[in-house]
Amino acid sequence: MEYKVPKYLQIKQDIIKAIKSGDLRPGDKVDSESVLKKKYNVSTITVRKAFNDLINEDYLIGVQGVGTFVTKKQMNRKLTSISFSDELLQQGYKIDMQVDKIEEIVNESIAEKLMIPHTQSIVCVRRIRLANNEPIAYQISYMDSSLISIEQVQAIYKNKSFYKTLAEYDIVPVWANENYSVKAVNDSQIAKLMNIKKNTDTFFVKRSTVDEAGKIIEYAETYFNKDWYSVTVEVKM
Repeated sequence: MEYKVPKYLQIKQDIIKAIKSGDLRPGDKVDSESVLKKKYNVSTITVRKAFNDLINEDYLIGVQGVGTFVTKKQMNRKLTSISFSDELLQQGYKIDMQVDKIEEIVNESIAEKLMIPHTQSIVCVRRIRLANNEPIAYQISYMDSSLISIEQVQAIYKNKSFYKTLAEYDIVPVWANENYSVKAVNDSQIAKLMNIKKNTDTFFVKRSTVDEAGKIIEYAETYFNKDWYSVTVEVKM
């Protein structure tokens, strides 16, 4: 005997399929109840059941008087890995990175954070982190130029990963210290690259990364889009 899929489940499965294939992207408005009623030849109750399930499962979000939209799934950081890319991959995201700028600078404040002489030049790598083709973070990494040169760090264009690039020169981080706060993006260029309005609040993370010998090998500052990012901390009693 052939099993007939309930209409509400068919609507639900079709919407999930469209989201996973990319036909429906985060923030897209889905068809209205009236459109789906005609398309599937069903009642309002059937469409609402499908919508309710999808909203409860965080695929959709309903905005009263406006419509129903595909949610922006948050990247939930569990603080178990030094590599941001690894955490995104573990959660099923398609990841990418775009380099904004690579430059060599002298900065007394950053030098202090790296615990190097104030006059020592610093390699600065600015980049956008993407998840499912959406910009979710803007990262700025600073390193002592005596550890890696501005020519060597160009390999990031090929590797699409800062830490893979460091590994090519036997620079291996083993632990990191991170400080979290809320900070508005007041740089119009950074806001544009993050696809947010200037002065929008973000999660701001200051991070010092250390090698096995206890030397600070990187100081980084990252703006995380708050619509895409959350942190989970597990505490044992």
